[in-house]
Amino acid sequence: MSPNADGGERPILVVGAGVVGASIAYHLARAGHAVLVLEQGQAAGGVTRSSFAWVGVAKSMAPAYFEGLRADAAREFARLERELRTPFGLRRGGAITWEPSEAATRLFVEEHRLLGHGVELLERAEVLSREPGLRDAPEVAALSPTDAGLDPVAFTRALLDEAHAHGARVQYGVATSSLLVEGDRVLGVQTLGGPVLGSTVVLAAGTTTAQLAATAEVAAEVDASPSCLIRFAVPRPLVNGILATPEFEVRQLDDHTLIAAEDVPEGFDGNPLELAVPTHEAIRRLLVGGDQAELIDAAVAGRPMPRSDTPMLGFAPEVSGLYLAAAHPAIILSAAIGARAARDFADR
Repeated sequence: MSPNADGGERPILVVGAGVVGASIAYHLARAGHAVLVLEQGQAAGGVTRSSFAWVGVAKSMAPAYFEGLRADAAREFARLERELRTPFGLRRGGAITWEPSEAATRLFVEEHRLLGHGVELLERAEVLSREPGLRDAPEVAALSPTDAGLDPVAFTRALLDEAHAHGARVQYGVATSSLLVEGDRVLGVQTLGGPVLGSTVVLAAGTTTAQLAATAEVAAEVDASPSCLIRFAVPRPLVNGILATPEFEVRQLDDHTLIAAEDVPEGFDGNPLELAVPTHEAIRRLLVGGDQAELIDAAVAGRPMPRSDTPMLGFAPEVSGLYLAAAHPAIILSAAIGARAARDFADR
């Protein structure tokens, strides 16, 4: 049944309750729009749940932050952090990274500093002082002192809680199968439970965004880039902040859960636990107490990657009533994405 069956205002339909959909829903509701979020599973049930959730400038190369959403990412995230009233597991321990060579690490720091980012060059003794759990470190490393990690599920739920506080509604267990189109206008979505009408449809459905957009003959060029998130149980924190090295990328999700991100080899279709083996060995070898880390699970998820290498965010030019939203990295960009979407709707 259409949510406007009582004759009321047709809401903006946000398809997907991952971090992108949740942020857009919050910002639109905060701006006074009627919003209905449709999610086939649970909050942050897709790729968001398997996000390493790194908030900051490292470890992306500096030019990525020169313009667009990434240039605004840190400022907008700080604003969102002040607005959210529900804790979301933010841990500001900074990030220490290094490249395969000292020259590459020095260049990484230099390029970020030229853009005004507070990235510093640390010598070996300083690295070990900040991260005493490291058994060894290279001669130099990069420090981004304000970088942080968060709980992506708690963060998404906090956004949805605030969206609800501003009048948005969220319906779970609603699988969207296609867009409802009349002429060159998107009227809503078709779900397994029937049609749902809306004033505009926001597709924030991760890697299924392209498939759904195609039902309105709209080409949304989004590919799935697989990544593996690995969880370990630890008796105490093994690292203070984020550590990203040629051998592993790890941080504490909480005091008793260490998480790691691992690339997925092209064509890999095996058990994700296989991907955890090298990381587990590196943790045992490189971290004091790493031999006590017990593997909990490993999950592979497809990150939505726009082919343009920039966030896909805006109204579809082919039809009216359709807004497309897909980006990577979504966590750090989420606040900027929501703010941009609210401005786009205001301009319309």
